[in-house]
Amino acid sequence: MGKEELKRIKEIFANENINVQYLKHKPVITSEDAAKQRRFELKQGVKAILFIDDKLNWVIVNIPADKKVDVKRVASFLGWSKNKIRMAKPEEILEKTGCEIGAVPPLGHKQQIKILIDKGIYDNKENAFNIGLRTHSVKIKTNSLKKIFEKIGALEGEFT
Repeated sequence: MGKEELKRIKEIFANENINVQYLKHKPVITSEDAAKQRRFELKQGVKAILFIDDKLNWVIVNIPADKKVDVKRVASFLGWSKNKIRMAKPEEILEKTGCEIGAVPPLGHKQQIKILIDKGIYDNKENAFNIGLRTHSVKIKTNSLKKIFEKIGALEGEFT
């Protein structure tokens, strides 16, 4: 679990000739724990949150780790009912992304999922996020991350 995602993300970076720094650390679940292990500011982390609606539509919302997602903004952006959207349960996250909570990356998931990017992520020069395992992260220049998000068709907006 998570190893396929780790491999897939490394392939995405290699195929795009994007230089990143891979980090190994103690297992982390929360963004705060991850920031401490990486020795980065909390705002440099990318938090990937999986949502589902009553029609079984899925979306990953990527926000700066120091912010909280605004579920109503997400629902409005997607045209979903504000009363019918919820965060995915741990077992749903594992099934849909191939990763445990705390290890879900912003891209490269087991199944194709719509991806939303909060523009606040681009306020940093560099970002970091887990890449499929709670013990593995990547540090990437923001302009490189933006290039990948554009290539995969991620949608940008304000979701915090």
